[in-house]
Amino acid sequence: MNMNPIPIFKIFGIQVNLDFSWFIIFFLITFTLAEGFFPHFYPDYPSIVYWIVGSISAVLLFVSVLLHELSHSVTAIHFGIPVKSINLFIFGGVAMIEEEAPSPKIEFLIAAAGPLCSFLLGFIFFIMAYFYPTDDLLNGIINYLMYVNLALGFFNLVPAFPLDGGRIFRAILWTKKDLLTATKISSFTGTLFAYLLMFLGILSIFKGNFINGLWYGLIGLFLRQASKTSYEQTKFSVILSGYKVENFMQTVKPLLPDETVAEFMNFYYPFYRSSLYPVIGRDGRIYVLYVEDIKEIPQEKWNVIHVIDVAKPLIAYVSPYDSLYKALKIMNKYKLDEIPVIYGNTILGILKRSSIELLLERFLEEEKK
Repeated sequence: MNMNPIPIFKIFGIQVNLDFSWFIIFFLITFTLAEGFFPHFYPDYPSIVYWIVGSISAVLLFVSVLLHELSHSVTAIHFGIPVKSINLFIFGGVAMIEEEAPSPKIEFLIAAAGPLCSFLLGFIFFIMAYFYPTDDLLNGIINYLMYVNLALGFFNLVPAFPLDGGRIFRAILWTKKDLLTATKISSFTGTLFAYLLMFLGILSIFKGNFINGLWYGLIGLFLRQASKTSYEQTKFSVILSGYKVENFMQTVKPLLPDETVAEFMNFYYPFYRSSLYPVIGRDGRIYVLYVEDIKEIPQEKWNVIHVIDVAKPLIAYVSPYDSLYKALKIMNKYKLDEIPVIYGNTILGILKRSSIELLLERFLEEEKK
């Protein structure tokens, strides 16, 4: 069963969510620090103290991850690219940037912002450790955060898509090739790196280091799937961005407010077969009639109920000049299979998800040939 992430707060207008898998890694990090790292380097403290310090360090690690992802997000927003949310989960975090960067330069800057933030945090903790050389648990927390931020920065610079280094690599390739080709090459390096991690995981397990081997394997599996998924998303966005809504919409004549439900079901629905239909209200605004709502009305009442009495306010629409990619994102956001096409205050038609899916299927079939 899939569980929705837990919304925890908003920052710079970006929703920060906590995935349930985060609690697994939080416990594992706290356990590792409380039973291994701190007792080894800072002995002679009570066990409960190690667990408290370990949990504090785990929280601060995720604060570091959040700052890393915020750096990506704020940079994207600076260039006019919307960011839906930041999700913290078992492998760290991910900024849900909703659009591809419009140019290689912007892609480079967005990708580089995360590692730069991690290196900056590592340097800050290095300075703190320098001025606080006391051999105690506070020094231990500072040193731990210095090492993990530097490690986070270096790991993300590996040129393996969708890691930050892979996105930087893609941006460089993009200056010489098209976006899809650049993504395909950087995704291939991401897949190779994922297999390398899985191989190291197997090797570690054979050497008796089961925990390290397990993490190598899990991270490798995650990167392999993420690389494949990111490439597919980019491919679909490139394909769909090349087409306009006007070429795929179904032209419709809007309903007038005083038309009855029976007139709609007898004369409109059999022809258009749409799950929703635009209605012009008596106030001149555009409303939407949903077929599912009509099915709840007894058929003998269809002749006396006007469509405007059943219609609901318009929640989403697209322009005929929007790309299919933008239209699909809006449909996904509002969980719609069909959406009205409107220009100004004029109803032009309806765009169906099935039309977009047919286009993608055609491209996939051609790709297999």
